[in-house]
Amino acid sequence: MRADSILITITVLAVLLVSGPAVPLLSGGEGGVVQYSTAFEGEENPLSEGGKWSNNGLDWTKIGKTRGLAYGTQTGTNKGIDRYDDSYAHLAGFPPDQEAWGQVRIAKPDSSCHQEVEILLRWSSSAHRTTGYECFARCVNDGSSYLQIVRWEGPLGKFTYLADKRGVNYGLKDGDILKASIVGNVITVFINGVEKAQVKDDTYKTGNPGIGTFLQCDGGRGVGSNQDFGFRNFTARGIGGNQ
Repeated sequence: MRADSILITITVLAVLLVSGPAVPLLSGGEGGVVQYSTAFEGEENPLSEGGKWSNNGLDWTKIGKTRGLAYGTQTGTNKGIDRYDDSYAHLAGFPPDQEAWGQVRIAKPDSSCHQEVEILLRWSSSAHRTTGYECFARCVNDGSSYLQIVRWEGPLGKFTYLADKRGVNYGLKDGDILKASIVGNVITVFINGVEKAQVKDDTYKTGNPGIGTFLQCDGGRGVGSNQDFGFRNFTARGIGGNQ
């Protein structure tokens, strides 16, 4: 082994020893495919995992993590457009065609409030502007369930519904896998591998995958329930040749 190789190896080992537990890395994956996976170990608020996650918006709330759960930090009590201060975090460095999925945790399903988990596609954020595609479902599995695809237009509270599916076939229960993908202009959403919604939209050509949650507590119902729902794990992957 060359002397400079030995030095590099020793340096890397030293960094690993002093930096604490390993965090997930954005990697080339098999065949050079951009991919990221995490089980949300440890404690962070806001979610960072070594700088991999971002939320650059000042008008929205952050995602935190605690012992295998990614959760939102909304109060759920805001009114008007301020009620749409979803919690979110997104990655960076992905190609335009992408897919992402995660296993949901729903500890206490509660139809008296609105608890939602979100997979984000082609997401981008700045101080007062957030754009991308939000693919989400309500955290109950009954007649009040819904699954929607929404295009965020930039400012807080400005969005357009692209798909709105309702009923028992479109809700979530604890342990389900929520997945969404975008290839070209086609957005598809799945629950446990079953396609639930598909739309076409040409608005956003670039951006990155991420996660989000939404909590709405009308009449004070559900206040403080942020850690009752969220994601246990998450994987995002670039699709096709645009790596």
